[in-house]
Amino acid sequence: MTDKSGLALTDFVRRNNAALTADIDGEVVALDIARGACYGMDSVAARIWALLESPSTIAAVCDALTALYEVDGETCRRDVLDLLEDLRTADLITVESPPRRREG
Repeated sequence: MTDKSGLALTDFVRRNNAALTADIDGEVVALDIARGACYGMDSVAARIWALLESPSTIAAVCDALTALYEVDGETCRRDVLDLLEDLRTADLITVESPPRRREG
């Protein structure tokens, strides 16, 4: 599954460690000094941020969230893809597609 942003559930995602972050009452604040921008993440986005400490597929993030929260898989995937696209646009995450297998 690839959404309109081009992200796929098989893509690997991880935090961009150049951003300064702080956990404040279960939420995350990320500061991009180069852009002079501050981004706030609610508790669910903060949980996703924690999951991205090491590279993870988007599918694995969604699986973890559906195990933790009462949310159906489709809603979770849509919301996670939307958030990850916002984080990618803000340069807070990096996305890598898995290597393609050679056919033949």
